Amino acid sequence: MAIFLWLFQFISPITFIIGGLYLLEDPEPLALILGGIAAVLGLVVGIVGWGDTVPPRWFWIKSSMALAGSRFMTAIGYAIQFFFIPAAVIGIIGYFG
Repeated sequence: MAIFLWLFQFISPITFIIGGLYLLEDPEPLALILGGIAAVLGLVVGIVGWGDTVPPRWFWIKSSMALAGSRFMTAIGYAIQFFFIPAAVIGIIGYFG
């Protein structure tokens, strides 16, 4: 899971930009529906993968309550990023296809 999250950090900005540009034009309902499903999957990945993104204890500069509170925000961030993946794929197919 940690390797997937590490790779996703590099892919996410690209899909966010392409998917956002596609959704600004004239989004298809399929892209929005698949985006919602992907957002739920991203929420689960964010909750489960949160432990892999937290540094070891000796690198903590926040309190334990601040780190525990960030689990929800990490999950929401992954949900937003995953929402744009289907729109990015449909946009790339539409542009090059």
